[in-house]
Amino acid sequence: MNFYRSLPQACPYLPGREETLVLSDPAEAIGAERYSFLLQEGFRRNGAVAYRPDCRHCQACLSVRVPVGDFRPNRSQKRNLRRNADLRLELRPAQREAEAEALFLRYLRHRHPGGGMDNQGERLYREMMEERGGVETVLLQSFLGDRLVAVALTDVLAAGCSAVYTFYEPDLPRRGLGTWSILAQLHWTARLGLPYLYLGYWIADSKKMAYKRQFQPLEAYTQGTWQVLPANDLS
Repeated sequence: MNFYRSLPQACPYLPGREETLVLSDPAEAIGAERYSFLLQEGFRRNGAVAYRPDCRHCQACLSVRVPVGDFRPNRSQKRNLRRNADLRLELRPAQREAEAEALFLRYLRHRHPGGGMDNQGERLYREMMEERGGVETVLLQSFLGDRLVAVALTDVLAAGCSAVYTFYEPDLPRRGLGTWSILAQLHWTARLGLPYLYLGYWIADSKKMAYKRQFQPLEAYTQGTWQVLPANDLS
């Protein structure tokens, strides 16, 4: 498979820094087998392209995953599970649905007002559902009665499940639907008999990514191997 190196651009997570990415050829479908291998090498998927940060003077981005067999919810997560015990989970193939798209647009308007994403929501939703590079992708949907309140877009691979993007009802802030959705993905990953849930990149100094440290044990891909992050690295 051919790979390319992007030009430097502003880092979206650390102010004042630049990022450079290694990107797969967008003309080549990634495919499930290749992406399963790449996922274990610290890559992620954006549409039909696999990518990995390759910044010359910074190694802050760490690909992280949770070994589902070792995960035990902490007290806060147990409260979250009790709080959301009335939610119903459904697993569906990734496809465009009017109710899910409306939820996605509400989520963007609430979470990213004026950030450039909220006025491109229809295109972003369509690309998420349709541009998957030959990878099996499912929607883990949460319902409150008949109302759709959360959607977790998840890749399913031999290496494990990979959390692609989660969006949820902004009018229900006390439920902790972001945390709930990760707990639901951990549950489904275990039911499928797969070893890991991949959570994307984690940066110690990024507040946007701080929630990932709550899911322990957390393994990070660093220096060519997966290593459990010590608890003092997660405080």
